[in-house]
Amino acid sequence: MKKFSNTVLATACCYSSLVAAQTTNLNEVLVTASRTAQSVDETLASVTLITRKDIVRSQAITVADILQKTPGVMITNSGGIGKSSSIYLRGTSTKNSLILIDGIRVGSATLGQVSVEELNLSQVERIEIVRGPRSSLYGSDAAGGVIQIFTRRGAGKLTPSFTLSAGSDGTSLAEVGFQGGDQNRWFNVTASGITTDGFDSKTTGDIDGDGYHNQGLQLRLGQRFDGGHELEGFFSITDSENKYDGFSTDRDDTLTKVMGARSTIAVSDMWLVNVSGGRSWNKKKSFSGNTFKSRFETVRDSFTIQNDVLIGDENQLIFGVDYLNDQIVSSNTFDEKERYNWAGFAQYQLALGVSDLQFSIRRDENEQFGSHTTGGVAWGIPFNDSLKLVASYGTAFKAPSFNDLYYPLDARGNQGNADLVPEESDTFELSLRGKHQGVKWQASLYQTTFKDMIAWAPTPSVLYPFRWLPSNINSARIRGLELSADYQWQQWLLSGNLSFLDPEVRSGANKGNRLQRRADRIININLDRDFGALTLGATLHAEGRRYTSDSNTSSLEGFGTVDLRAAYQLAPAWQVRAKLSNLLDKQYQTISGYNQAGSTALFTLAYQP
Repeated sequence: MKKFSNTVLATACCYSSLVAAQTTNLNEVLVTASRTAQSVDETLASVTLITRKDIVRSQAITVADILQKTPGVMITNSGGIGKSSSIYLRGTSTKNSLILIDGIRVGSATLGQVSVEELNLSQVERIEIVRGPRSSLYGSDAAGGVIQIFTRRGAGKLTPSFTLSAGSDGTSLAEVGFQGGDQNRWFNVTASGITTDGFDSKTTGDIDGDGYHNQGLQLRLGQRFDGGHELEGFFSITDSENKYDGFSTDRDDTLTKVMGARSTIAVSDMWLVNVSGGRSWNKKKSFSGNTFKSRFETVRDSFTIQNDVLIGDENQLIFGVDYLNDQIVSSNTFDEKERYNWAGFAQYQLALGVSDLQFSIRRDENEQFGSHTTGGVAWGIPFNDSLKLVASYGTAFKAPSFNDLYYPLDARGNQGNADLVPEESDTFELSLRGKHQGVKWQASLYQTTFKDMIAWAPTPSVLYPFRWLPSNINSARIRGLELSADYQWQQWLLSGNLSFLDPEVRSGANKGNRLQRRADRIININLDRDFGALTLGATLHAEGRRYTSDSNTSSLEGFGTVDLRAAYQLAPAWQVRAKLSNLLDKQYQTISGYNQAGSTALFTLAYQP
């Protein structure tokens, strides 16, 4: 564990101080894994860092596109850009992956999850993915891990930039921005839009294109003062329209906003205080044609005070308080429309000889489900300068959503259950990491056990033959193995990861079966070559077989896709790009009954000084 410098101290409590490096390397700093600044090789968690350069090189259109190629991440999608998508992080459900934007919780409190398809990639500077439980630092929703998105931050002299893209299925993208600043002040403003005619997303029903339109604006500015103090504010908004083939609705209008501020106070060279707060909005209206059907809105207010205290030369104590308040507004009548959560957390990082130890604990007090305590411990043991073993254990929980608890009785008999208790889980992990002759690699073996899983299951009655009700009935065990490696030689960049998953139902009539929608294997291979002004790249993505129900009576076959990409530097600030996705026109599904895009092309012109 390294001593703090003034720069690292400032970074530790002020996430905005992080400036994405030009390439992914083990010296880059991240904050999500431990809520304080650590280089990638120092953290005891399994992490992936995606920089802005990684995003540009991949030519990804959506956040889901870029996440899908990282270790342990599987994405399911209901028919293309903007359609309902889910993240399975190490086999856990979307509800067990906490997603933050600049440290602010986002998403729907009624659904209890984030609609990843609504996240705007044009606004993103970097993404930190932490795999494994983090409830002992972040509370509910983090059994599978944490994905934190940092919006773009200006630097350098005042400069404009823009990007224009056009491609298959009537897809077009536009982005324009201004940024500037120096070591003591910075700002960035970016406006973006994406539109696509889409394709027929559903295998049955109407034969039509299911389009999607999204407009966004992001603003970030900050100031550094004498003595190491910082103050920063940020705001982002995304407004979208999504057309689809549904049962009772066929169009959604969704508005997502995030606003926040953060201040870093350097009490001394050994003590920093970070105060942050913000609000996120998620407003969704559903229609059938032009007829309004339903409205669900969430407003989330959050506030944090965190202290980072250096003890001696190498040990660090982190402690603080979190507050979260959720409010919902709906066209449906819920028995409860607001709840708050207070939490205290602490983490101690210490060096024990050549080893690193980390202990964390958190106590959540929730207005609806009461108290919950979670904890974690990790031990990093270096065998030499190039080989390290990490063993960790952590507990986590997931609070029931407003829909789980209070969804009002509808015409089909569907209804929430106010007697639900939080899901609970624990995870063991062994990770071996190494650096040999330019190859950086990691192998991780883990097991997560769930109890009191919340499941909506068919519960027919004479009066309601098609009703669904939630209950704490399921237990599950997920075992997995992750292998990843990166190699850079001269102008070649090769990276790959392989995940094996064994997700098993451990209770009820389906005991011994595999959990639905989880592929048993995932492989990603990326190869890029720089020829001076010309850069070429290719990606192979493949997933194994998955079942479409916990009864394992039907399944979807595995698939593989190949993407090709090229970029040419016309001038120092001008670049043209081209990408061919699903080159072999593979026909496949990740959710039964919903098509995925065939072979598509995208062409881009970018001006980025």
